Amino acid sequence: MKKSVLTILGLSLLLASCNQPQVVDPNADDKTPFIPRTVSGPVTCPDGTQGSTRGVAGLLGADQKDRGNLVTLSALRQQTDLLGTVQDMLYASKSIINPLYFGYSSVDLQKLHDTTYTTFKQTYPKHLGTYYVDDTTDALMDEYINAIQDGHTYYMDAQIWKLSNDSSSNAPQATPTFGLRQTTIPGQDGLLVVNVRAEGAAFAAGLRRGDVILSVDGQALTRTIPAQVGADGSVNDSAQMAAFGKVISAAATKQAPVTFVVRRGAAQRTATLQASVLNGMEYPWGEIRNDATGRSFYYLRVPTFMGQGVAAKVHELVAEARAQGVSGLVVDLRSNGGGLLTEFVGAVGAFVPDKATQQVRYVDGTSTTFRYNAGKVYYNYSCSAPQAISAVPAASLWTGKVAVLLNGGSASASEMFSQNIKLGGQATLIGEETYGVGDTSTFHLELPGERGISVTAGRVSVGGQASTQFVTPDIAVRDDLAALAASGTDAALQTAFTELLK
Repeated sequence: MKKSVLTILGLSLLLASCNQPQVVDPNADDKTPFIPRTVSGPVTCPDGTQGSTRGVAGLLGADQKDRGNLVTLSALRQQTDLLGTVQDMLYASKSIINPLYFGYSSVDLQKLHDTTYTTFKQTYPKHLGTYYVDDTTDALMDEYINAIQDGHTYYMDAQIWKLSNDSSSNAPQATPTFGLRQTTIPGQDGLLVVNVRAEGAAFAAGLRRGDVILSVDGQALTRTIPAQVGADGSVNDSAQMAAFGKVISAAATKQAPVTFVVRRGAAQRTATLQASVLNGMEYPWGEIRNDATGRSFYYLRVPTFMGQGVAAKVHELVAEARAQGVSGLVVDLRSNGGGLLTEFVGAVGAFVPDKATQQVRYVDGTSTTFRYNAGKVYYNYSCSAPQAISAVPAASLWTGKVAVLLNGGSASASEMFSQNIKLGGQATLIGEETYGVGDTSTFHLELPGERGISVTAGRVSVGGQASTQFVTPDIAVRDDLAALAASGTDAALQTAFTELLK
């Protein structure tokens, strides 16, 4: 559901300055107006409970994500010539941050706005309304928003904003792809596969996490760029990744069968893949996996909660796992950066239906609640009756043991999912400490110039308990990519198999 940001941000002053004809005096004062910031305590409902049907919660509606509530400026563009000047950018940013930000940063926001204005004037000496947003603006905005020092609050340039929208709307990707995510191996040749998409060519050819791609279409992925070692001993492989990435991209654009030479551990094989255009949305997938003794487990990969239908797919796969009579179930949330709150709550309802709830409180004291019940996710403002906003066509329930895999890229909804499922008592969390935004919720809002901003706008409770910023696994297993590439064995997954048999 996309709604105009007009009612949320109250950009009447901005609109007044953008109506045609717009003539800007290059030497006029261009400092944006003061925008108040008010932090209120919880609002009390008539029945004595906390919450409200007014304010932020009521305006933004039910399509909230922990990584964004997509709100566009399309309605504004129909009424104005808002094309994206630098002044528009600064005013819109301040108009979002001041009334909505509700994270835990201690940064003085007003001081930051003032300092940013000074920085912009050094780059754009004339009236800011005479300059249009460009790459230089992107760099300055990145510095501005990152200075808030909040992992959920960041600037999105035109490319990132489009990717975010495409993922949420499940729009087709711009170019063909093999449906895999890969990374360099510190100090080694080749590319390590860390994720595959079930609908992609890589999955169909049998590639999985832990495979090492040695060559593509006859071109060996041999290191040509010396690794740069930082002061902390870390290796910066970004340049090498870019070089290898060009080889993968060139092969994908051929739209013809391509031969990959792949290694898993010591075993080497060839695989033939043909790239195709995939939609932006990655859906969960699952399959039977066996341990060293041949005992079977169900592996359920949930790469993201972004997009409608994730919860329904999780329930479908849980039903499949039940039918297979496996020894246990593993939910892999590694590098899952979050998604729709409705999808996270609906998905965790397949494991702990009576505890699958989340409440989000906003800066103005209002709040919203998401709750799973009998195959539906209900959403309500605290002072109103719950209403069903999404449903699982065929609800299922896993009652056996379950292990959840996490790493430093598991964020937001995946952190909340982990905390929620842990309340059921039968889940073991395995892996690394998570990214660290599990106690807050965000909105994605559009900025002028087809850019965007992610802003922390809510503080979260999960399953009736205060949510934590980080999730610390019950069993620590380092996500060691070099070891994974060398052995082809997923240490966290093997640990999960062992734990599920206890």
